[in-house]
Amino acid sequence: MNYADNHSYMTGNWRQFMEYLDQIEQRAFWDVCPTSDIRVQALADVPDAGICLAEEFGAEAQDIIADTIQNSGLLLSVGNVYYPVGGTAVKTLENRARISGYALSDLEKGKLARILNDCLEVTKGQALLRMHEGKIRAVHGGDKSDYVILPMPEVYEAAALYLKENFSEVVFAGGYWDHWLTEGAWEVRDDRLVDTYRELLLRYGQMADRELTALIRVHTSDVGFSGANITTMLLVGEHKLPIILGELKLPHKDNASIELFSHNMSLVYARYQEEVEGLGRLFDIQIDYPLNVMSGVMKKADIGLNLRVQTVERFKAVHGSGQCNGYDLYCGICEAVFLAESSGATRRVLINLEEQVSKCLKYRFSDFDVPGVVNF
Repeated sequence: MNYADNHSYMTGNWRQFMEYLDQIEQRAFWDVCPTSDIRVQALADVPDAGICLAEEFGAEAQDIIADTIQNSGLLLSVGNVYYPVGGTAVKTLENRARISGYALSDLEKGKLARILNDCLEVTKGQALLRMHEGKIRAVHGGDKSDYVILPMPEVYEAAALYLKENFSEVVFAGGYWDHWLTEGAWEVRDDRLVDTYRELLLRYGQMADRELTALIRVHTSDVGFSGANITTMLLVGEHKLPIILGELKLPHKDNASIELFSHNMSLVYARYQEEVEGLGRLFDIQIDYPLNVMSGVMKKADIGLNLRVQTVERFKAVHGSGQCNGYDLYCGICEAVFLAESSGATRRVLINLEEQVSKCLKYRFSDFDVPGVVNF
């Protein structure tokens, strides 16, 4: 069992990826109970926790307990059944109890458990519990307006089916799984996609790199980290530098379904064309002080200081600090993803960063195009 909170799995093989997701689902379950029936305890306050868990998890019970002590330090019980609480479940527990704040993470575990119990006891409605790999991984609301289950194997089967049937030269670029999220990506060399970008550059007197692919990435989560979202981007050159185009989001709530996800996949081609054309508008934006614009736009998008400095310095080394157009500037901002990945950023960090970078397209570059020393 992959019970450790920091466990992750990566593969470049499609069959292995799907087999892994199927195995996770076979060992997992969802359960619904009244929220007021849930009780939380500090694991240290339940001395016989090993006995409580041994019957269900056997020889691995003590290992699961040890990992839980190092992370959440909590047990969740419904009736007389005890479950270790995975790190991913803590935030969802707080949300279900309708409490929040940075101070909660600093509380002694017993005090945190008492606060959660007081709030859960007066919370109406049902709770939807996600259990896999020996721990409770999420506590969602039990109503469709709170959370809708979208089985991961079905999400990725739907994505692969659409890409296979609608594009040529589709290559599975890799799959990733951890307790927070799952991600699958495909490189698409179909001329209908990459030629749109090549033609755009030609209109502005530029040549596209010979190494060019479109990337379609799907990421989702059972623990509330992500919806069933589709990201499109271009990978340019030998080092596959990314140009983030956009995202189609499907939150796990309301009318979410595999059918609706498949519908979103069917929109990928049209959205991709629109997003590439949108890059063309950036060529018409003249920027006099690109380093100031880059720093200001990235700061507004909440991209961290160290990464802002690295990205601006990289752009300065390649392009200098003189005039440029909006397209060159945005490509420079996108290199923040490459820099973060090269420094070992986690998939969660990179997914958040890609969304932050795509936000930069919505800001008016002229608002930051001012002279002076770069203000990070």
